[in-house]
This record gives sequence, structure tokens and C-alpha cells, in this order.
Amino acid sequence: MTATSRIRVVTTTCLLLLACTGGVTSFTATSPVATVSRKNTRSSFRPTTCLAAGPLEVIDPSYNLALGSVALGAAFGLPGSPLKSKLSAFLGGIPLTLFGLFIAFQTTNLRFTFDDSNFSLVSSNLESIGENVVVGGENSWAYKSFVNYDFFPSRSFPILVYFKETQTPEEFWNVGPGEQANSPEALEKGAVPGQVHFFPAIANTADLAKAFEKHDCAKLE
Repeated sequence: MTATSRIRVVTTTCLLLLACTGGVTSFTATSPVATVSRKNTRSSFRPTTCLAAGPLEVIDPSYNLALGSVALGAAFGLPGSPLKSKLSAFLGGIPLTLFGLFIAFQTTNLRFTFDDSNFSLVSSNLESIGENVVVGGENSWAYKSFVNYDFFPSRSFPILVYFKETQTPEEFWNVGPGEQANSPEALEKGAVPGQVHFFPAIANTADLAKAFEKHDCAKLE
């Protein structure tokens, strides 16, 4: 395995573990039959945004991340694999395989949509999935509230999709990864304050990027 391949494997594993361990602030486990919703006890925030009556663009799902996670998990258990050790099949392979199956389930049951004014996370039947499990409120954000978006580790090799918005009440902006993203050091480097969201790349990221650009979502260069 080349050095570049090893770096990519390590990067992929770290980002997948980030998604597994709670770094994903907008990813909600749900299904079209049973919607997960948690009452927001910290705020009465209820944005009025919803799917508009105008044309609705639904981004196609992508199983690349799910398949890649399962394949990477399986690689830990292959005879002669450079990733394999006495414990690696248990410490790396099984969690990654289970994560891949979870991502496949979410890819099947969730959709990202763009209407006249909002970017939304909805169920596969285009119904609401309820409140955001981290900060409350609908999983729908006005384009005018965007201050940045990006793909990690890169646009050509997307594992996580990131965006930052100011629609969420400021009291929640430093929840989770927002503490670092809104730190004085980050702001000095050009970051714009706002609520941070991450979600696994369960949709066609090329189409996502085009839609963000089409709707003039702000992006820091």
C-alpha cells in the first residue's frame, strides 16, 4: 500500500469515526414509517420555514459512503491485508461495517431538497422528519442564512458535508463543534459566526454543490 493510500485510509477512518461519535449535528436517525422527534426543552424556537409550494429539487441519494465503509470494514479482516492485526478485525472492521449498514439505511430513508427559499433534510417520501435532535427546530434552513459550506476531506473525495448558518438562535451556535468553529482563533482566520452542521455524504455531492451555488448560498474561499 502506497503512502498516499495509507493517508487516505487513515483520513477516511477518522472522518467516519467523527460521524459515529457525535460530530454530525444534523443527522437524524429516522425512517419513512416512524419519524424521530425530540421535544426541545431548551428553547421555544420554532422556525416557520417549510417546503415551499414552488418547484422542489430533490437530490439523488448516493450509496458511495455506505459501500466504502462496508468495504473498508471488510478489508480489516482479509487475509494478508496491510490493515489487519490481531485485534483490528474487531476494533476497526466490525464498527465500520455496522456504520456502513447504518449509512445505507439512512441513505435509503433521507433526502436533501431545495425549494424556492430553503435547503431541507426530509424523509424519502418528502415529509418532515421532525425537530433537529441537537438544537431543535425544523431541519430546514433559508439560503440567505448560509455563511459557509464545504465538503470534507475534499470536494473530490467527500465523506462529510458541512454548512454554517445564522438561522438557529445564537445561544446554540457554540454547541458541539461550534465551540471551535466560532472560537476567537477561528474568527481571526476569517470564519463567520453561526451554527455548524455536519452530515455524512449520503447524497450526490456534485448535485449538492451545484444546488448550493444555484441558490447563492454563501461560501468562504
